Amino acid sequence: MPVPIVPILLLLLASTPGIVICHMLSYRLMRAAGRRPSAHTSAFAAIAICGAALLLAVGLLTADVLSASPSTAVCLLAYVLATYGALAVLYVDVVNIAETSLHMHLLLEIAWSEQPSLEHLVERYSPGRMVEERLHRLTALGQVRLSDGRYQLANRSALRLARAIDLWRTILGLPTSPEELARHPAAR
Repeated sequence: MPVPIVPILLLLLASTPGIVICHMLSYRLMRAAGRRPSAHTSAFAAIAICGAALLLAVGLLTADVLSASPSTAVCLLAYVLATYGALAVLYVDVVNIAETSLHMHLLLEIAWSEQPSLEHLVERYSPGRMVEERLHRLTALGQVRLSDGRYQLANRSALRLARAIDLWRTILGLPTSPEELARHPAAR
């Protein structure tokens, strides 16, 4: 019996709006539960929930085929996870742009406000305010914690990723620090 490819592809296509719906529900449920979710934490929850539903649906759809051929099961699982993983990364990129892009925030602020002044925009997007927002996000994601007025690392996973990215930048010959970037203005 062949693997039902078309239904699997349709499930993968449906997973994108599924992530959006799960994200909407996750954010609202977390807020209703008294938590202070960020767009990122609720997006990661949504991706996990939607991914579990996708795997369950694919498993139910292909159970008879997969039980007959372990190699087919492994290949199908790898394909579904890789495709869904790519969709999830793209979704997190969109969330990242929406949450962290100063360019997007300024455009939206101007669109939503009645001709905001330069002073208002500078105050709202001052370096101190931006650092405060980033620290709030890092705290909400569990990367740092505030203790006695000082921030401490709470989870080193993002730091490990940053080091891997730094290694990648080194291999490519890209600047790895603000000082190095300043010494090589052509790299900007």
